[in-house]
Amino acid sequence: MNHIPVLKSKLIMPDLPANFLLTDRLEKLYAAMDSSRVVSVCAPAGYGKTTLAVSYFSRRAALPFRICWYRLDPEDRNLPVFIAHLAEAVFPSDAALFSESRKALKEYADVELQPQHAIAMICQEMWSHHSHSKTRTYLVLDDFQNVTQTPELCDVAAFMLDNLPPSCTMFILNRTNFKVFTEKQRLEQEILEIDAEDLAFSPSEINDYMFHMKQPVLDQKTADFIRKKTEGWIAGVIILCQAIQNKGSDIAAFEGSGLVHEETLFRYLSLEVFKSVEAATQDALARLALLQDFSELEALELFGIVDIQELMAQSMGFGIFIQRIHGDPVVYRFHSLFREFLLYILKRRCSGEQVAGLRLKTAAWYIRQEAYGRAAEHLAKCENAVLARDMVTQVGFNKFLIGETGQLKIWLDLLPEDMIRDNPVLLMYKAQLLPNNRQGEMVEPLKRLLQLSLQDNQPEMYFNVSTVLIYILTCSNDMKGLQEMTTGLSWRLENPSPELNNTLAILDMVQSMAKERFPAAAAQSESILYDLLPEDSQWLYLILSSIIYHCLGKLDQAERCMETALALHHFKKVEPARGFILLFLSIALSLKNEKDRLPSHLSEVIAIGEKYDYDYLSANGRRLAAFERYLSFDRETCIEMLDYAVFHYRRMNNKVMAAACRLLRSLWSIRPGGAGPDLGEARRDMAVIRKARPGMMVCETSLCILGAIAGRSGDFQLAERSLLSAVRSAKAKKAYQVLCGSFFHLAGLYFGNGDKEKGHGYLKQAMELAAKNRYFMFWDIHIPTLTEMTLRCLRYGYGTGFAEELLGRFYDGSTVKYLAEKIKIIDESRITAFVNDFVSQYKPDQKEGLYLVKAALFGKPEIAVNGVKIPDSEWKTKKVKGLLEYLLLHSGKTVSKETLLDIFWPESDGKSAMVSLRTALYQLRKTLAKYNVRVSGNNAFIHETLTGLQIINNDILELDIVEFLRLNRELTGPAKNNPDETCKRLELLQQMVSLYRGELLEGSDYGDLVFLERERCKVIFEDACLKLGLIYIQEGELSHAEEILRLALALEPYNETICLELLRLFMSQGMRSKAVNLYYRFKKRFEQELGIKIDERLTEVITTILPLL
Repeated sequence: MNHIPVLKSKLIMPDLPANFLLTDRLEKLYAAMDSSRVVSVCAPAGYGKTTLAVSYFSRRAALPFRICWYRLDPEDRNLPVFIAHLAEAVFPSDAALFSESRKALKEYADVELQPQHAIAMICQEMWSHHSHSKTRTYLVLDDFQNVTQTPELCDVAAFMLDNLPPSCTMFILNRTNFKVFTEKQRLEQEILEIDAEDLAFSPSEINDYMFHMKQPVLDQKTADFIRKKTEGWIAGVIILCQAIQNKGSDIAAFEGSGLVHEETLFRYLSLEVFKSVEAATQDALARLALLQDFSELEALELFGIVDIQELMAQSMGFGIFIQRIHGDPVVYRFHSLFREFLLYILKRRCSGEQVAGLRLKTAAWYIRQEAYGRAAEHLAKCENAVLARDMVTQVGFNKFLIGETGQLKIWLDLLPEDMIRDNPVLLMYKAQLLPNNRQGEMVEPLKRLLQLSLQDNQPEMYFNVSTVLIYILTCSNDMKGLQEMTTGLSWRLENPSPELNNTLAILDMVQSMAKERFPAAAAQSESILYDLLPEDSQWLYLILSSIIYHCLGKLDQAERCMETALALHHFKKVEPARGFILLFLSIALSLKNEKDRLPSHLSEVIAIGEKYDYDYLSANGRRLAAFERYLSFDRETCIEMLDYAVFHYRRMNNKVMAAACRLLRSLWSIRPGGAGPDLGEARRDMAVIRKARPGMMVCETSLCILGAIAGRSGDFQLAERSLLSAVRSAKAKKAYQVLCGSFFHLAGLYFGNGDKEKGHGYLKQAMELAAKNRYFMFWDIHIPTLTEMTLRCLRYGYGTGFAEELLGRFYDGSTVKYLAEKIKIIDESRITAFVNDFVSQYKPDQKEGLYLVKAALFGKPEIAVNGVKIPDSEWKTKKVKGLLEYLLLHSGKTVSKETLLDIFWPESDGKSAMVSLRTALYQLRKTLAKYNVRVSGNNAFIHETLTGLQIINNDILELDIVEFLRLNRELTGPAKNNPDETCKRLELLQQMVSLYRGELLEGSDYGDLVFLERERCKVIFEDACLKLGLIYIQEGELSHAEEILRLALALEPYNETICLELLRLFMSQGMRSKAVNLYYRFKKRFEQELGIKIDERLTEVITTILPLL
């Protein structure tokens, strides 16, 4: 390595800047760095990457560590040069400690011929020092962007991550977003990735910095201005702070003066960023800076830039301040200060006429694309306000329906205020332009416009103004306002044309919708001639029709309306209008529980809402996203989405929908065993909703949710009252989907309260309505309740085909099979608890499906998985099945391998027996795997330890003996002498008798322990038969009593108590011959076979009738 010169200046860590400011944000980054193997810092020049690393090491000065700093430059792209500097950095030649390592590298690693071997040797030597020292080593590769074009060097960094000792931490400081490490490494290794956003200064930090530099503290407006201009770029913050101190605090004047005239900023960007960029690339970037952001199409059409992707990749490689925004199409944007710098470059290289020509060309192109807001921006900067005003009036109202106002903002800001007040069209624009929380201010001016249009007999203007009011009032759920606006129009408008009359019929729809007369509104919708409507009116008509249909529960019609709206030509490229269409399409898809298309639609709705500051889209998009996440069992995100929705609803002063979301949040937050919901808060939210009368079935849905919350909180009366109120209202309005959801909740309420008759009644109605209309989701959905009610339908035989299909919308196929089998065998009293626990723990992304193993150990053992019995022919040998039977009997306990060897292979020596056990276990797992039972991993059905085997007794296992003993424990509780208790004991005894199909593990001999358990179960069964027989006698069901007592006596022919009760039963029915025959047979068997005299009580019963015989 001696012949490769090493520049030691590149191996010196810089000093910490004197103006360094330690912030809470940096402290958090430091804490994250402490536990990382690699710290990758990626940000453009001037964001403080090097300062971050240096300050971190300064903070750790009291700890034993060493820093190997290596600042790379373009010459280091040569691999041998890189290795020579790396070796000097980690094994400095002036440190005797590393002399042996350097000697080994010199003797065994040829840097030029075998560079990869040299890297491996460096890692190996690092391990040798790791084993002898407790010192942590930090390897810093600064300015890594200079070598990212050399793949071999990137591979070296990845190789070192996998092969350096754990005492070594790597820092990669990089201006480009080049991914140095593989996806596998990023998943498996502790890699901390820090980007420009993490390094950006906040407004409060800017003020802290000014104070730190002993400069006057900035007011909030100035701090916000600097943050906005610099986007937190620390170099820009420093430059602007200095500039503001020089120019004064007049921000408006300061903005007008042009920041890029500051020589410091210009010099910094020129030297640090533009120094390695070719002139042609600089010119292209300067022209692109005319655009706020740009796609490949815009770059090509406006400036003739053919390969924008290559240009952007090249620019990012230089560390230029460009953000790539993923989507279709991909969009790029410049950092705001860098864009201003580029515009300054453009002005220096092009004349004013040339720049104006570019802007006019850009404006004309945007007009063709119907992006009028962006066109206005470029026209305004050409000082052509008159042309902008003319464009507004020429395009006309129908080009700017609800949702398009975001693109009109720039125009209206440019036009004089008196021009807007005197122009009804522009006044309507302003109404649409205001934020949702201020649109109420425009209601009265718009109503005055309505009156003027009526006085002047201008029905077209009346309709146009009405559409704006419909939007504002619908967004705020103001049904009263909608009714007032649409009342009595047929008497007030004179002589409209047939086409206009057809259009004005939309207002009749609105009135019926506002009064929640949905069948009438649907009939009015269907009477309108769609083809005669202007296209912009078609858009409004389709959205209103969709609202009406989804309120009625006619979801296919609602979806078709929005699919038709998506095809409207004028709205294909108008983003806000498309956002509204996608919103109501998403409502239909949500209510149909069709998840495939939903996420992409919702993402677009939310993105449009954020882009144009439309709280209505943002709020409803987040609300639907909450439902989508809830149906995907993503409990945390769905609550977060509801909180976002509440925030946006409150911003637009829609207190009703904010309250409705809070109610839903309260219901979805209920967890088994957790704290109950705040019923007082739920009542207050419901009071807000009732008072407002928001329409569109919001009140009824909220009543259902309140009822569900009250039921889970134990307030049965409030729950019943709320749900029955929702049922009555939904029936009257023929809102069948809301009605169906309320039926499900009522059924759950009554089952939970023990009123099975009403529970069954409402459950039947719910499933019939759901199956008829194919309802798979409800606004008041609560997955535990819906799952439980659907499973009960399977158990009771109510619409079982649709019930399985309904479950399939929430769970995968194997889970549905598991639940369908589970509900058949689970005890009635455990259904609710089982479902609550199952839903709270269910994860849809689990790799292996659920299964249910049902084992019957009474009589001849039988084993089934998800209802499919495993035939005896599947088992390799009897001992394989016997091994499973024995483990099942002892489920929940670890059975030692020694015990298994003694039982199944008693005559084999230890080694042979262990081999036989391993073979049997292999065959056992192989057979179970064929039936989709999990046989490996931490959740394997049979869990193996070093000393034994265990089958965990949980919800995937149903054992007849476990259920049999559970029923017996329940039965042995204190008896109450009342009809309900007798009925309950009768059910328990009947279940026990049905489970006992014969002796435990009949025909098998597994030693004394099994024998004792077999005898214990037999005694319990005999006692159950006797008790059941006596209840049958008490209830007068004598034939059933005789049957059960004979069954018990056949199983245990020497049980005198059972024989006595059977004799008494025969005597009570006058069956004297039967009694005598039974007596003598029993007496002969007892005395001859056992040599014992029978109980005198039996003889006493018989002696009373012998004289008569």
